Amino acid sequence: MLSRLSTIIPYRSTWLQFLPIRLCHEIGNSKKEGSPIPNENRNLGIAVSFGTMLLFALCSCPTLAYPQEAEIREIGFSERLPYGMQPVDYLGNAHNDAAKQLQGRLADGRQQLEFREPRGYLDSVLRALSIPHASQLLVFSKTARNQRLINPQTPRAIYFNDESSVAWVPGAEALEVMSVDPLKGPIFYTLSQRKVELPRFERRTDCLACHAGSTTLQVPGFMVRSFRTDANGTPIDGYSQVTHDTEYAKRWGGWYVTSGHEVDPHQGNRYGRADEVQEIPPATGDLSKHFDASAYLNTKSDVVAHLILNHQSYGLNLIVRVNYESRLQRKSDAEERLLRYLLFADEAKIEKPIKESTDFQSQFERRGPHDSQKRSLRQLELTTRVFRYRLSYLIYTDVFRALPSDVLQRLFDRLTNILRGKDDTAEWEYLPEEERQAILEIIRDTRAHLPASWALDRVN
Repeated sequence: MLSRLSTIIPYRSTWLQFLPIRLCHEIGNSKKEGSPIPNENRNLGIAVSFGTMLLFALCSCPTLAYPQEAEIREIGFSERLPYGMQPVDYLGNAHNDAAKQLQGRLADGRQQLEFREPRGYLDSVLRALSIPHASQLLVFSKTARNQRLINPQTPRAIYFNDESSVAWVPGAEALEVMSVDPLKGPIFYTLSQRKVELPRFERRTDCLACHAGSTTLQVPGFMVRSFRTDANGTPIDGYSQVTHDTEYAKRWGGWYVTSGHEVDPHQGNRYGRADEVQEIPPATGDLSKHFDASAYLNTKSDVVAHLILNHQSYGLNLIVRVNYESRLQRKSDAEERLLRYLLFADEAKIEKPIKESTDFQSQFERRGPHDSQKRSLRQLELTTRVFRYRLSYLIYTDVFRALPSDVLQRLFDRLTNILRGKDDTAEWEYLPEEERQAILEIIRDTRAHLPASWALDRVN
């Protein structure tokens, strides 16, 4: 009986832990793009609250002793993964993400967080996690916590880097933090906005109610969605998964998007039903003209930051999916999907070039690492595509380097064959020889930042 249960139980105790995820707001995991949201599913608060009670009740149960599977099991890409099992043990306390490391520094006095009105701990947390202010993105759709506070006049602010993100809403009781553990993927926290002697990041497993479904590839993950909203920010219809493959006409519904000039048509900067749509001019560089932005760190929701987040969020989810499959001895086509995504094989084309250099862009490009010719995988192109060299900088992240060695070797072998022209299938023809050679030279010169198992001495 235990053996049979171990093949169907994804968390720590019983199948009932599926319920919080199944009860999640329809907009989180809908596979039907552009569909209206049923009235009965609009109250995210009810679903998450019920899911929260179940998770906290059931996650306290002892972990079942799951037998180790001897053979790799073929599965579909959309199949759920039992990430509560060993060796992943997602709900266990063993993790080493940036927020947990910061908590350790706070506990032993090596670092302090400063509380300052009107943003509480936000400024200090961003500084401690090395998250730039320029990464600020503003979303006014009610598709997250604090729905009663979020609307087009008081949008939710999101700040991010490669491994962490922080969300802040004016007047909210807590900051929301996601921080990536190399083996477990995103870990979710809140940080109370009450001034205390020792601020504490509280881990939140209830976030899995939305952040572990089809939208996130059935693993704990990041979500970027696009929903047309009414004048109060309530979602009407839209798309539950936005990646760098998504055409621009479908992106950024429910978000503000700032740029010094007109960019490709998109769904951002507008709200209201068909007969009452309010729209901000397409070339908006300063949102303070449209709502009181004095409490925010700046008045922008940078289009380039949007492009990076659209690429990064789904890419990290793919990496976590590949990691979990390998460690849980499952196998779908996730590795091939990850390879194609890292090489931007299906990237949506930019029609209207993004001309100006923003603060976010300059900070992002400076991070490198750079090769001997000052080139980097972070260099942006922004004329017909996002990046100049089409191999994702995500290969430098800890979560990518933590992939099992056999997975890394397969990815490396496929990657180098493609870049050397040994894989001459038509699907890679979009990469010209000059760009392939540049990418090979960049990864050779930046080997110190790449997986140790990659035999970069053979790259030429």
